[in-house]
Amino acid sequence: MRRSLSLALVALGASGPYLDAQRCPENQASRVRPTLRHAELALAGTYRAPFEFLCGAPATVRVTQAAGELTASVLADAGCAQAGRTRWTGQVPGPGQASFAARAAGADGRMVEAEGRVADLCTLEITVGRRTSAWHRMDPACPGENTPLVVFVGGFADGLNRNVVRIFCAYDERWEHTRKLYFSHGDAVQEMARVIRERAAGAPVALIGHSYGGNLAWLLAESLADDADVRLLVTLDPVSGEREGQQAPRPPGVERWINVRVGSAPGLSSCGLAGAIGGAWGPQPAADADLRFPRDPAKDDPDNDHCKTEQMFLLDEVQAALAGVR
Repeated sequence: MRRSLSLALVALGASGPYLDAQRCPENQASRVRPTLRHAELALAGTYRAPFEFLCGAPATVRVTQAAGELTASVLADAGCAQAGRTRWTGQVPGPGQASFAARAAGADGRMVEAEGRVADLCTLEITVGRRTSAWHRMDPACPGENTPLVVFVGGFADGLNRNVVRIFCAYDERWEHTRKLYFSHGDAVQEMARVIRERAAGAPVALIGHSYGGNLAWLLAESLADDADVRLLVTLDPVSGEREGQQAPRPPGVERWINVRVGSAPGLSSCGLAGAIGGAWGPQPAADADLRFPRDPAKDDPDNDHCKTEQMFLLDEVQAALAGVR
């Protein structure tokens, strides 16, 4: 009976290839930016403002970062009068902050008050009055299109409850200077692996899956072992009939594996039952981090813990690991 119910859940929850998760709101209210809180913003480098010109060439500066201050000095030929001059300065933004106080060279060369903003990991914006200049990083720290690919895999009925779709939409790929991709857990592993290989094109890969999608993310890591650079595997309360209550071996080639598991017994809600009938995995000692959720057993919510995907995804260990995928 339990096996039949589990198969029924799989059939009902499958939502076809690539659930149209690209139906994300145009103006996403919440943004998940792991590097903003879990990595030091290393902003020093070479930047260019393509629509501004100095001595007949696009304005280019070298930004240095020292003692909590950013200084942008003009890079130009020796014959350019502004070569070496300070174009703007600013305070390095604190943890969790994207805006910073700045000063910029005005039309007469004198420094005036300005506003700075980290638009993403490769773009700084400096605003003087109503004019904003976007400075795009040019050095190898921002290597064009060969950026990490972050893959999200939805679990049972994700097309309805949007547990993983919500975190897929909230994850800010532009800020993180990554690319992102979504699959339904009902898609064929080999086809998914083929698409990931093509999209990644040798760039680092992070796999994040919930429930049945967690099991599938693990299978994807195993399938990609020989021909993809899987830097991170995150399994959020994974379930599958064949591994119920069991320990999974570490997929070969995975640099870091974080497993999050619900600590309480399942409840009687549809969410609690989905975790139970699906076949919750046991503790995973082969993972680099095997996290109980919630950490405090006094906060257990058996009816809903399995579906608290966003809270699991926002755990410090998960976010810090994502910030490190470069």
